[in-house]
Amino acid sequence: MFISVDELKEAGLLLNLEEPLIAFPVLIEIADSGSCQFVGPVTIQAKVFKIHEMVVVEGLAAVCATFTCSRCLKEFEQSVSSDFVLTYCRELPQVEVEVEVDGEEEGAELSADDMGLILFDGQKIDLSESIQEQLVMALPSRPVCDEKCKGLCPQCGVDLDLASCDCRPQAVSLKMAALKDFKVKKT
Repeated sequence: MFISVDELKEAGLLLNLEEPLIAFPVLIEIADSGSCQFVGPVTIQAKVFKIHEMVVVEGLAAVCATFTCSRCLKEFEQSVSSDFVLTYCRELPQVEVEVEVDGEEEGAELSADDMGLILFDGQKIDLSESIQEQLVMALPSRPVCDEKCKGLCPQCGVDLDLASCDCRPQAVSLKMAALKDFKVKKT
């Protein structure tokens, strides 16, 4: 998924793309690990324009995925999307920052990451890695089928969204369960 810098006019460029999952190796690794399964292609809608020597890409990337609910263990489908603004440049602008170290001011150099810039060479910019990164950051760490999902009973395993159980609440907090039998000896 490349953008030719030479083809960018003053009006910019509008992109409406559907890229196959194979173009995003990290997403394939995530699917292979069993975290989720991606359904269909990655869609990208973006506007690309030049500001001086920088190329700015702003838009939306989305892909549909099947997750397992972290509360009730049901599978559900959900769209994963990310709004993004990416700024590419061939070389870093000269920026000097004064930093105070041990009471003395010193000059510090900023990296491309510090400035939020992505360096590129040549006349083409590959968007694949940056789009992939945006989608990975948008993946839920604990996917939930519904915010109101009650999950499973920790004692009998019944799905509390479908039925109730007669289990009594545990007297010990699960957070402190490891310390339940801990005793301190006085010396």
